[in-house]
Amino acid sequence: MQHTTATRVIARMRGMIVVVLLVGCLGGKKAAMAPAAAEPVSKLEQASRIEDEDLNAPVAEEAVNWQDISATGSSHSAGQSTPPPPQAAAQPLDSAEPKQPEKLVIEAWLTLASENVGATVDAIHAKIVASGGRIVSETVNGSGASAVFASLEFRVPPTQTMGVLAWLDSVAVVRSKRVQASDVSKTLFDQELALKNLELTMERLQKLAAQSGPIADLLTIEKEMTRVRGEIERIKGEQRWLLDRVELATITVSINRIGDDPIDDEEVPEPRVYPGPQLAMLTLFDPGMRQRTRVGGGATIRLQRYATFELDVFPRSDDAMDTRTVLATFGTALYSSYLRDGRRRYLNPYIGVRVGYGYLGGNGSPVIAGELGVELFKHKYLLVDGSVRALAFITSHVDAALHATLGASVPF
Repeated sequence: MQHTTATRVIARMRGMIVVVLLVGCLGGKKAAMAPAAAEPVSKLEQASRIEDEDLNAPVAEEAVNWQDISATGSSHSAGQSTPPPPQAAAQPLDSAEPKQPEKLVIEAWLTLASENVGATVDAIHAKIVASGGRIVSETVNGSGASAVFASLEFRVPPTQTMGVLAWLDSVAVVRSKRVQASDVSKTLFDQELALKNLELTMERLQKLAAQSGPIADLLTIEKEMTRVRGEIERIKGEQRWLLDRVELATITVSINRIGDDPIDDEEVPEPRVYPGPQLAMLTLFDPGMRQRTRVGGGATIRLQRYATFELDVFPRSDDAMDTRTVLATFGTALYSSYLRDGRRRYLNPYIGVRVGYGYLGGNGSPVIAGELGVELFKHKYLLVDGSVRALAFITSHVDAALHATLGASVPF
């Protein structure tokens, strides 16, 4: 019986073990099928988990850290390489502020020569209107085809300036041209800052004036407000003027008729000596027994524009009683201010007076003459002129004569 009883006990224990194992297997399957649900676990499993807790916890923490690191693309997972996530393309940083356009004041000065000054002026009028500009001032000497000189000042948009200058070069001969562009951006910026500071000062002064105080203090404040107000108006006026000059370019044009256009200052032979030869003719009004007309030549030296020295020699005639005639004179002349004061290229008339010494018929005597002449052609390398003089030899009696010259001189 004891053996039978022991056998039964062992059989029951086996049955209980089998049941426990079956329950554990079923619980593991349910946990695998539904991991999100919280299923009861056996004490055995709890014991095994408690044993591995110290190992599992660090492994889990290391896995989390590993995922964080791999997410940044700087590490690799165990056993394989994890590619870094795609990154956005780098964009250039433009921290600089947009550049402000320059504020340019454009000015131009031209000297033109034209065969028909009046027609050129009319063409300029039409061109300026078509370009969106306006005429500021105009001066014309003469009218129509007889005009000899004109001066114009006009304003055009800056974008049209180069086109207008090129057009002027096509309708007339350009003697000189100068174009200037000045950047006034800094000046305008400084004026804007000065205005802000003055306006702040005015606001403080107005607040002080609104408070009650001694009369002397109020008068001082009013005086300072008047000064600041005047400074504000002055700067605003200068600013408006500059902005107007920036808005429209200014072009000044002088037009001369071809042949009448003045010579540049560098072409005027004032500071130089101009020597040259000349032809001369002397005709006596009362020759008596002497030869009436004599033809000769000599030399002239222009010391300055208004001072000349001449030496003319006339050979003796076939008459045995006749002798060689010699004239040495020094003279000065005046030019007409109505005809460019002698600065035209062609036909500059002048009047003058001459004094000197001469030999006529073997007798020497002082000489005086009045002169009327014209510069036929004037250039910086050549001057051609002719003159007619009423001349007198002053002896015991006066011998009157007509003295004509034609000469050329060059700079030296």
